[in-house]
Amino acid sequence: MARRRYQRGSLFQRGKRQKVWVARWWEDFIRPDGTMGRKRRAEVIGTVAELPTRRKAMQILSERLRLINSGNHKPQSTRMFGDFVREDWIPVVLPTLKYATQKHYQYLLDVHLLPALGDRRLSDISREVVQNLVSAKLRSGLSWKTVKHIRAALGRVLGFAEEWGYIAENPTPKTKLPRRAYKPQRFVLTPDEIRLLISSLREPVRSVVQLLVLTGLRVGELLALRWPNVDLEAGWLRVAETVYEGHFDMPKTRSSARLIPVGSLTLAVLAARHREANDENGLVFSARAGQPLNRRNLLRRHLQPACAKLGLPRVDWHSLRHSNATLHDAAGTSLGTIQALLGHASPEVTRQVYVHSVPEDQRRAVERVEKLFFGPKWTQIVEACEDAASTSD
Repeated sequence: MARRRYQRGSLFQRGKRQKVWVARWWEDFIRPDGTMGRKRRAEVIGTVAELPTRRKAMQILSERLRLINSGNHKPQSTRMFGDFVREDWIPVVLPTLKYATQKHYQYLLDVHLLPALGDRRLSDISREVVQNLVSAKLRSGLSWKTVKHIRAALGRVLGFAEEWGYIAENPTPKTKLPRRAYKPQRFVLTPDEIRLLISSLREPVRSVVQLLVLTGLRVGELLALRWPNVDLEAGWLRVAETVYEGHFDMPKTRSSARLIPVGSLTLAVLAARHREANDENGLVFSARAGQPLNRRNLLRRHLQPACAKLGLPRVDWHSLRHSNATLHDAAGTSLGTIQALLGHASPEVTRQVYVHSVPEDQRRAVERVEKLFFGPKWTQIVEACEDAASTSD
């Protein structure tokens, strides 16, 4: 497209009580069908009190037109956010994401983003608009994590709008979230609590819980496990896929696709399931028609009611994965080995998120430090302290 002529724009005053300078100039834009158009733009650049002379007002206008006259101005689109999402982003981009991510993004768009921004032009969604949306969602009572997901989904949509030339810049990365308040540490079952919980469950939930605690698998990985990926003789299982709401997909990350050695107790649970299997190529856990079990039903109808009956805090499937990591840590398993078994891409995730100290392990750690500090006479010091305490009583 040929470069537009240099333009100076025009100025006029408007208003009676408080007069303002109004500037006009021509600006290119992109129509909804992708073709180029040109429109006359008008904008208030200041009050007459602030800019008492036309010369000063013209200086402000010249600054506004500098980018256009330099030839570096990117035309803005008049496309609406809702139209772009429904006609372009959902049909083209959304299917390229993992199935669980598709479901999550579709929910965030339908419930939060389209009602708030659907009637706005893409070019009008500024940093201030995004920041106000984030603040409003926090004030409405949504959790910090939910608002973070809303912001991330909006950033992903606007990122593609920028790549496709509908906006000059994605404003989302320039917005801020407030500091996140510390949330309670995830509840981790002790070995005694795990045994108590397992004894109260019926099949197949009992075996599901046992295997999740013993292997550290994600629940989607376990419910997608098929018999060809289990070797009872060699003692290993292979994570090759995951399932979410009946939809099978690749594992979460490249590190998640892994080979896991299993112990004798895990093999006993799998062998018992194998004796009842009707299809050597089927799922280890399946409904009568062969479809995968529903994780939500198992959680709400069996696991959580059992926890409530036993007086245990509410746990979810991920709590069992955390319990596995914590038990490995208490048993002295190295961080790298725990990372490989859990299928984490980074050891920091394993260390900071999944490994929790159990009280018994903390006490043993303190005692080990005391032994190192006092040396071989540690037991004599303990006895002396106990004698002193009994004497004072």
